[in-house]
Parts: sequence; C-alpha cells; structure tokens
Amino acid sequence: MRIYLLGGSGFVGRHVTQELERQGHVADVVRRPYTPDALRAHLARSIERGEPYAICNLAGASLNQKRWSAAYRREIVRSRVDTVRGVIAAIDDLPAKPAAYLQASAVGYYGSSLTEAFTEASPPGSDFLARVCVAWEQAAEPLRALTRVAFLRFGMVLGRDGGALPLMWPVFQMGLGGTLGRGNQWISWIHADDAARLAAWVLADARLDGAFNATAPQPVQMRDFTRTLAEVLHRPHLTRVPGAALRLALGQRASLILEGQRVLPHRALDLGFSFAFPTLERAIRDFL
Repeated sequence: MRIYLLGGSGFVGRHVTQELERQGHVADVVRRPYTPDALRAHLARSIERGEPYAICNLAGASLNQKRWSAAYRREIVRSRVDTVRGVIAAIDDLPAKPAAYLQASAVGYYGSSLTEAFTEASPPGSDFLARVCVAWEQAAEPLRALTRVAFLRFGMVLGRDGGALPLMWPVFQMGLGGTLGRGNQWISWIHADDAARLAAWVLADARLDGAFNATAPQPVQMRDFTRTLAEVLHRPHLTRVPGAALRLALGQRASLILEGQRVLPHRALDLGFSFAFPTLERAIRDFL
C-alpha cells in the first residue's frame, strides 16, 4: 500500500517512514502546502494507478518554540486543524477513498495528574494542550463517513536522532544530570521504533480505529527516568533542577517536562500489539 505522510520529515515521521518501507509499503512524504488542491494532486496519482492508499497525518506547528505567545498558540491549533480540513476537502470528491486515515495526537489530551492513570477511555483535560488535542481529533470526525479513522496519542518519543533524549544525554555524560522539577511527575514515554511499529500496525489492520495511546506499558516518574538514564550511563545522579529554572530557560515548553500524566496503552495491548521496548532501561540500553 502507498502511505501518504504529512509531516513525515520530522523526528517521528522519519521513523514511521523507515518502518513502513521495511514492511514493504511505499512511504510517500508529502511536503507543504497541505492545501486541498495540492493534496488532491498527490492522491489522484494512486487512484490513476489503481493502487490502494492510506494517509498518515503527523503535521502541526512545533511545540519546541520557547515562548507560546497568544499568536503562536493560535498557530499550534490552526496548523493542525487546517491540515485536517485540507485532507477532508481533498478526498471528499475523489472516486476512491483511502483505506485508512491515521492522525497524530498526544497524551496531553488527558491533562496532567500526579495520581490518576489514564487509558483511552479517560475523558479529556481542560488545559491548553488538552484543548489542542480535542480540537485536532474533532476536526477529523467528518472523515469517519469516508474511511477508517484512528488516532495515536503520543507520549514522549525517545530516540537517538530527535526528541528530548539528545538534549539530556550530554549533560548526564558529564556527570551533571539529575531530576528535573520535583521528580514526582509522570513520564509516559515510548521508544521511537515502537512508535513507528504501532503506526504501521494501525494503518495495516482494518480492525483498528479510534484512539490508541502510543506509550510504553511502564510509565515512570521523572526521578526514576533520570536515575535510570544516569545508571545506564554509569554517571552520578546528584542534582535537581528547580522548576523555576526550567521555566526561565524553556518558557512555556517547561510544562511538557514539569507536568505529566500516567498513560497506559490498554487498547494496543488488548488487541495484540507487542512492545519491543516495554521498560525504560531496555530502551535506553538500546540507544547505547
């Protein structure tokens, strides 16, 4: 099957592309603009060839902007919702619909909590990131009349080539690593390879629709996350970076580190997905 990837050149997108190609699919990375006309031109090529196709939408403005001004907050929402609307308009009049539509979302959907455990059945939170995820997913609801629709609510994706780990690695190697914030916030993480395998699995299996938590089965608290990283690297775990210092350095991005949620991948496990890296120690040792 040909898979059209929107946002496929990013960190997660690169891993999904590699996994799809490893499994024998054709991964077709679609570049901006994601306008109806531009998207329709891509999809029409598959229709002309008579080949089955699907869409994997990972596109959206980065959350790595230091300051989330009011204007940038609007861009975070607009970039996601407008892309979905472009997809809907592109395929609405096409004679052959995609076999599946898979869209990224995030565990921010659930809001933050130190005590609750969240599954796909949990209700959404009410903070900014939760509202972003709700608007993002709701924008895709009209697609259910056209094709199978699924969402991956990604946790912290760990890899050598992107995400948070390459930023933390040098600090820990120098022996300066430690807990970020109070340390009791939950980190729902996933190895980049498992994230890519999960995306490929959902795209290929016609049984699968709705939301899936793209997180490893064993989330950890921040103090255990940083301690495990230090132990695997054989480095001390001595310091604690106060939340105020992180907010000064990272701006509103610090909320992604200082506030967390314990998210469990119930649907993936119940439907037979097997994680290659279920524990944090195994994942980090793989990166070594």
